[in-house]
Amino acid sequence: MSSGFGSFLVSATIVTTGLTGIWAWPAVQDGGIQALTTQASDLYRRADLRLRPAISALQSPAVQSPAESSGEPVTIATAIAVSLPPPEPVEIKPLQTGVSAPIVPDRCNTPEARYDASVIGDRIQLRIFETSTLAADTTSGGSMSPTDIVFERLDLSGTYEVGDSGAVSLPAIGRVDVAGQTLSCIEAIVAHAAFKRMRTQNTITAAFTTRPPILMRGAVRAPGAYTYSSGLTVERVLAQAGAIDERDPMEEVRRIALESRRSELGKTRISLSLERMRIEAALNDQDVFPEDDKAIRIALDLLGEDRVTTERRALAAEIEAERLRQIRTEAMLNDMTIRIETARQQQEVAKSQMDYYVARREQKTEMLQNGLISASGLDDTAMRAMDAERIFLEKHDLLLRLEAELRLAQHDAELVKADRIKTLTAELRGLSARSDTVDREFHTVLAELDLFKNDGIGFAVTIDRPTDENETRTISANLDTLVRPGDLVTVAARTADEDDEDALTNASAARDRPVFIQSAYTR
Repeated sequence: MSSGFGSFLVSATIVTTGLTGIWAWPAVQDGGIQALTTQASDLYRRADLRLRPAISALQSPAVQSPAESSGEPVTIATAIAVSLPPPEPVEIKPLQTGVSAPIVPDRCNTPEARYDASVIGDRIQLRIFETSTLAADTTSGGSMSPTDIVFERLDLSGTYEVGDSGAVSLPAIGRVDVAGQTLSCIEAIVAHAAFKRMRTQNTITAAFTTRPPILMRGAVRAPGAYTYSSGLTVERVLAQAGAIDERDPMEEVRRIALESRRSELGKTRISLSLERMRIEAALNDQDVFPEDDKAIRIALDLLGEDRVTTERRALAAEIEAERLRQIRTEAMLNDMTIRIETARQQQEVAKSQMDYYVARREQKTEMLQNGLISASGLDDTAMRAMDAERIFLEKHDLLLRLEAELRLAQHDAELVKADRIKTLTAELRGLSARSDTVDREFHTVLAELDLFKNDGIGFAVTIDRPTDENETRTISANLDTLVRPGDLVTVAARTADEDDEDALTNASAARDRPVFIQSAYTR
């Protein structure tokens, strides 16, 4: 028994020594024996400070815990808890939020069609600042007064887009209708909604980051989207989009450029027509153009005889190249047909020889059996029969190879013909696309030139303005009409006479009809 206990002590001593070495070795490496001594002293001091009250409580019979007074046994944990001093209470000052709901002005209860109001598609930056009051110090002798704390709610602040329903969706607040509201009304409405949800006093700042563009279409040089700016009118938008007006010093230059472009596009159209005729003639294997074609006469007038002659030569060269290819293909196929016929005749001759020697071999075999000839005579005939059979097989194999080559050559000829048709068709398709593009530009130039040629030309301007996600209202406009973000401005060229006739025939509808804007340009 003592031997076992001694072994346990030795093992415990070894383990303790190893653990102490592991703990002490880093300190010895860093600072030597002095650092180890300092670390051990610090450890002893901290242990003494923590355990001294408990040891004193256990050794002193005068200290009694509630458990001792009640007659219950005292544990070491209870004695330590009694010996430690009670923790000091920490007072947490509450936040007071006794605030009233913000007031929304009456003008914000009904959205107005103001030009500085928000519309669907606006992106609005909202910064939300919360105000809280720190409670006063109520402890004895405290002299701190209530203090307001203002901080930004970064979890709520951000940039929000006005959706199709006219509302923005805010985290923790929900959907807030802002379409048709000015920035000041948006601030008041969002502050009221935040109070209803969170019962906090908030200050809101709102600003437009991006606004939907103005869309222009119709009788303008540059239809498309234009950036909205405050106070933008129809006149300013027309100036950006390029409405016709002789007040522009470059207007005459523009007209001359349009005339030149029309002439150039007209020549391009005729040139494309010539190319189309050449490709269609090549597809039909025709080597000449029809002499009475209208396009040929126009091409001779606009492009000159050299241009038409060039297309005719190109067509003739293409047809000649195709004719030579067909001749070469036909010659090759005829040659292979002749070779096949020759091989077939050689096969027939070889077969006749083989049949003769086979019959001769059978005859000599019978004669050998009757003793009429010797075995050497039969062997000679058998060798000749075998040679005839080999020659026949060679001729037959040659005939099969030639027939296969003929079929392959015929297939290649068909592929070349199909590839030629495919290439010409693709060229014709690309030419049609180019013709369509040129025709569209040509008619656009003609329409713009018509605006220069008509006397008393003017513009009828209408604005399509979305009211909600499903409805759009069309209004008439004049030069001084203010536009709003997201408006679709349509400009139509009209003459003053047309508007006068409309006014005489339907005077009651004149108020709803687009307003006529007289151009300063007259011929």
